[in-house]
Amino acid sequence: MKLSYRGIRFNQNSTVVESTEGQTIGKYRGSELHAQEPKATITIAQRTNLKYRGASY
Repeated sequence: MKLSYRGIRFNQNSTVVESTEGQTIGKYRGSELHAQEPKATITIAQRTNLKYRGASY
């Protein structure tokens, strides 16, 4: 998808996650709502050397 912000154009690269329909969590206007559960676990790389105004956290 092509997007622009303040005159700068860029492309959005969406991540697709395969999921399965989980347990029923409620109803809305007669339709059942189901929780979505991912088929594979997603790992996020963590940054370890973060600083804010000279203080590490």
